[in-house]
Amino acid sequence: MKILYLAHRLPYPPNKGEKIRVFNQIRQLARKHTIHLCSFVDDPADLAQTNNLKNCCASVEVVYRNNAATIILALTALIRNHPLSVQLFYRKAFAELVRRKSATERFDCIIVSCSSMAQYVVSSSGIPKIIDFIDVDSEKWRLYGQHRALPLSFVYCREGEQLARYEENITSLFDHSILCSRQEAEILRKRAKERPISVIANGVDLDYFSPSAITSCSRVRPVIVFTGVMDYYPNVDAVRYFCQDILPLVGERLPAAQFYIVGRNPARQVVELGKQINVVVTAAVPDVRPYLAQATVAVAPFRVARGVQNKVLEAMAMGIPVVGTREAFKSMAVTERDGIRVAHDPRSFAQHVITFLQGDATSRRQAARQARAYVERHHRWEDRGAELERLIEEVVRNHRQKHEIEEKSAALA
Repeated sequence: MKILYLAHRLPYPPNKGEKIRVFNQIRQLARKHTIHLCSFVDDPADLAQTNNLKNCCASVEVVYRNNAATIILALTALIRNHPLSVQLFYRKAFAELVRRKSATERFDCIIVSCSSMAQYVVSSSGIPKIIDFIDVDSEKWRLYGQHRALPLSFVYCREGEQLARYEENITSLFDHSILCSRQEAEILRKRAKERPISVIANGVDLDYFSPSAITSCSRVRPVIVFTGVMDYYPNVDAVRYFCQDILPLVGERLPAAQFYIVGRNPARQVVELGKQINVVVTAAVPDVRPYLAQATVAVAPFRVARGVQNKVLEAMAMGIPVVGTREAFKSMAVTERDGIRVAHDPRSFAQHVITFLQGDATSRRQAARQARAYVERHHRWEDRGAELERLIEEVVRNHRQKHEIEEKSAALA
């Protein structure tokens, strides 16, 4: 099949959640199908990365999305009573690109990643369309509104309400919708009753994130690690919570314990955390695996989170036990028999971390094996790609059958 894939960020390098998902979906589908990718680029450094996608895409065309028009687009969204996060991803050049691709190529299917990109194909008819919401973004904005002070809380709550209505509407305009977890799918099903909605979970590159991929160095001090893009609010809130409420409790028992915050674009609040004697903020690193390999335990202290956390999957794939809040694991079919520990308050969180840091090596190795085994069972990209391929084939088949029935009915009328 020939597939048009629309992405709101160029999926290379695959260094953050939605980019990882899109890249691996395209890579898996490209084994049997022809993929044409149209994508925004919002990081100038990514403009040089399109060649890295040409091994799996027949064409890659991008539109640069800078921040110059942000105020105008935001005012337009307010005037039209439209979701801000949708309006901010509108560019006339991208609409023209999609129109031109649709006019010059005969596609069997369109896949849209993220609700903000649906606007470019909602009026397309005669071709099956699938939208991968990934997460229910309106719930993310609603949660942000609960955790922020005015005026941001008002803006975020408004965005949650506007986007929820938009999500319900566009679900009715697509042949099928995809979410990354059962919990996210249930939220959308309550709003869009009787619409076809499926779950395709995130995966992890098990060859790249492997206990044997990086030689671990000897640990001079007990090491705790958190990885992620560090200007993303849920990540910022998570590490601040850990440093303020949990790490001091760990330090009472293990004063030598060191916490590494590994990820690009650290916000000012994160940089400030690095002034603590037992906290290291790395900023961007070429490879997170050496930091995972030197850690005894990874932490996921989320108070705000949606969907499946790739950082958790990557740590588990490296054979690193993970301690996290309920929010960190709620979209995974994981238990404490899978090398993780769920903490309900700062004291229990600290105790789980301490147990991994100073417990016996046999227990740590068992947790490491359990963590690796879990992702091998549930999060292979090859399996997730096969699920997506079967879904696409079913959607295309059903669309053709419906079209044939309509043609026969018209001929008999």
